[in-house]
Amino acid sequence: MIIDLTTKCKMELIEPWLRRQENKHIAMGHVGTHLDTYLKSQIPLEYFKRRGVLVNTTAFSEKREINKNDIDLENIKKGDFVIFRTDRIKKVYGTKEYFENHPQLSHELIKELCHRKVSFIGIDTAGIRQGEEHTPADKLCEDNNIYVIENLSNLDKITSKDFLVYTMWIDDKEATGLKCKVICEELI
Repeated sequence: MIIDLTTKCKMELIEPWLRRQENKHIAMGHVGTHLDTYLKSQIPLEYFKRRGVLVNTTAFSEKREINKNDIDLENIKKGDFVIFRTDRIKKVYGTKEYFENHPQLSHELIKELCHRKVSFIGIDTAGIRQGEEHTPADKLCEDNNIYVIENLSNLDKITSKDFLVYTMWIDDKEATGLKCKVICEELI
């Protein structure tokens, strides 16, 4: 089964925010499903196809940070695309409710994923950390050749433990956010 994990944006929700942005080109890179690349590193082309690992945190992620004790770390291997399902994306993307106090990963978990050398950390929220901690967390990951992909959708449709994730992005020398198309292929 093929599942599109890319969030479709309702521009009428984005346009008021976009009008307030100084650099609309940079801002548009951070709309919908995208990966953050603040350090402007070259993403290896082999990252296009990765083994996926889904971590379902829907039972608690709105109440507290997601920490390393919440996941089976032994299942996470070098090069994996680790996806965190919080179901925040079900609060309409682009609304104030979606962005405020969204679920986030603990600092300890982020460091552990860096240690394990995964390729991507995906999440169905506006980021792996909130507010002023957003960009430093993304930079820490990127400095470890890991890219954060935000605003994933349809994670509830992944039913297999064995799946591949295909990620397509367009390089941009200026943008700090690169729009992505993310597709899951279930193997069983």
